[in-house]
Amino acid sequence: MTTADEVDPASVTTRDDIKRALACIRTRAEVTIREVAGKADVPFSTVGGYFSGRHLPTPAQFDQFVRILSVCGVCDPVEIESWLDAVRRVRRTLGRPAASTAPYRGLAAFQPEDSEWFFGRESLSQELLERIRERTEGPLMLVGPSGSGKSSLLRAGLAARMECVNDSEQWRCLVLTPGAEPQWCRTRSSSVCARTSTRTRCGIRN
Repeated sequence: MTTADEVDPASVTTRDDIKRALACIRTRAEVTIREVAGKADVPFSTVGGYFSGRHLPTPAQFDQFVRILSVCGVCDPVEIESWLDAVRRVRRTLGRPAASTAPYRGLAAFQPEDSEWFFGRESLSQELLERIRERTEGPLMLVGPSGSGKSSLLRAGLAARMECVNDSEQWRCLVLTPGAEPQWCRTRSSSVCARTSTRTRCGIRN
């Protein structure tokens, strides 16, 4: 799995193996993650989660994973089944069988790592990302009633998308909660921005 022309799903044993294998077939197909998401009709954050190794498809998501493979040039039924076997194998290794996965967070906010379960706000998440792209200075504020889902939107929606944007944009996302000392958050974010040359965006909930 070291080159785009040599991808053997049967040799996949870890999450990193799947990440590298997916990168290989995407490189071979000459498509971006955004193009894969569009052509496969799968949410961008979900596709980005697979390619970054943050998430693995569950059996309920195998249909969309097959569409992703197809966009990347994997269309042979035998090879597709080998990919699905690889995902099942890694999930067993991680000790996370699909049946035990709970997509519901109750009253807790969705976090960036929960983006594969965050549905219904794809267009709003993308709009926030585009507005940040267009903004050159000053804060961009997300305002809404308590309990309307602002924290989940910023984390599982916006932050997850920022982790998946083109590497050339060099984005860095910090999620800070002011709490009892909001000045500390501002000092910390300013310090991080001063130490890095990347474009830093901070999502802060009230």
